[in-house]
Amino acid sequence: MNTVPDRISVQDKTTNFSKKRLLNLNSITFGFPAEIEQSFQDNYRVTTISTSRLGFFVAIMLYAAFGVLDAVVMPLSKNPIWVIRYAIVCPIFGFVILATYLPFFAKRLQFVMCFGAASAGLGIVAMIGISRKTELGHWYYMMGLLMVVIGIYGLLRLRFWYAVAANVIILVADEIVDVVIKQALTSSQGVKIFILHNFFFFGASIIGVFTGYALEAHARREYLQQRVIKAEREKSEKLLLNILPEKVAASLKEKEEVIAEEFKKTSVLFADIVNFTPLSSSLPPQIVVELLNTLFSHFDTLTDKHRVEKIKTIGDCYMVASGVPTPCPNHAHVLACLALDMLDYVKGQTFLNGLRFDLRIGINSGPLVAGIIGQRKFAYDLWGDTVNTASRMESHGSGGKIQISRATFELLGKDFVSESAGKIPIKGKGEMEVWYLLGKRPI
Repeated sequence: MNTVPDRISVQDKTTNFSKKRLLNLNSITFGFPAEIEQSFQDNYRVTTISTSRLGFFVAIMLYAAFGVLDAVVMPLSKNPIWVIRYAIVCPIFGFVILATYLPFFAKRLQFVMCFGAASAGLGIVAMIGISRKTELGHWYYMMGLLMVVIGIYGLLRLRFWYAVAANVIILVADEIVDVVIKQALTSSQGVKIFILHNFFFFGASIIGVFTGYALEAHARREYLQQRVIKAEREKSEKLLLNILPEKVAASLKEKEEVIAEEFKKTSVLFADIVNFTPLSSSLPPQIVVELLNTLFSHFDTLTDKHRVEKIKTIGDCYMVASGVPTPCPNHAHVLACLALDMLDYVKGQTFLNGLRFDLRIGINSGPLVAGIIGQRKFAYDLWGDTVNTASRMESHGSGGKIQISRATFELLGKDFVSESAGKIPIKGKGEMEVWYLLGKRPI
């Protein structure tokens, strides 16, 4: 099976960070590492942009509709108020909506929306400031600011600190208008109204702050959960791809039925350590395991290099195939190259404690059936006479040699150098003519 390369990325950092902080996300800054913070912001923009557009569209509708109220409660000041309402604030809302579609504003969108949200409140504050004290709206339009606070922390989906910034800007502007323009503190009645307004405004702001904080904390937890789930899914995918070929794994995920397919043009290789049984008996079990791990790990690297499919290991036997599950027109050639590389590696390698040994390799080519059967501990396997013959090529071969069948010999043609090894008796098939693969023919 092809070994899937390790992918160490921000995703792995997310997993480790998430498991530590997922249930303890209560700091003021939320505490994301820089690379994860940027990823979160990008994700937040994508997932909330539709809601933000809707929020500003609703803002345009309401801001425009309240112009009717201006004529009723602000009859003397309605004209300049309509300029603020229709010529300044509503176009700003439209600009913010447009900005959500422009790539230039992608990284600046929260700032642009904060500007739009603050404009909503500042527009109302300006209306109050230019109105006359005799007009009803002069004293009661501050209720519109409560609607703005609700929108800032909820519907517009501003991130927490941007929402707080917009809220503070409106709050400061309102205080200035109350104290400087309306001169609310110059009379006892004005003081009472000033206190009344501030109780409601600060109360709404406090509720908004807690709501906005909770919404972003939830968004961040949900984002981390998604990252953890994605990371774990990738680990599962990686594990599955180390067990099954990618094509077979994809098919298995789509359907649970038996997966089996016939392949007409394939080659199968078996490689085995000569005299492994007496060798393993003379070594401690741990040394035997380390030996096989070293050998088979290098073979895994070679299978990746030649883009063939590792099928399985059986004790000290290593089984590989080409042409399954993805067809390969030169299946015999790639297995021949793999076999030569495997043999060269073992011949030139000294293993644990100076240990050396021989490798016996057999290759056969032909049709076979490949697939997965069973419901538990399933594995991708091969069946057919081609497989059995390939196994016989190995078991009846000689140490340090690559023995191939006539089918493989004919497919290799003149591209490789081979020598006849005569005929050998094969159980159930009689005598078969075989060859030793010596190397690749020089060009």
